[in-house]
Amino acid sequence: MTEYIVIAVFILWYIFSLVVSEYIGKKKKIGVEWSFFICMIFSPVVGFFVTKYSPSN
Repeated sequence: MTEYIVIAVFILWYIFSLVVSEYIGKKKKIGVEWSFFICMIFSPVVGFFVTKYSPSN
């Protein structure tokens, strides 16, 4: 049962990382790729704040 929880958490982490990088990272200088990388390494919440407060294009 715990394997399913780990898989579900990973899938949600991945989806939230994609959402942050596509909707916010696209408009920022940090870009989609770096925004996604930061979200996947740290967390989507940290990635959101880093991307949100990075300079705009």
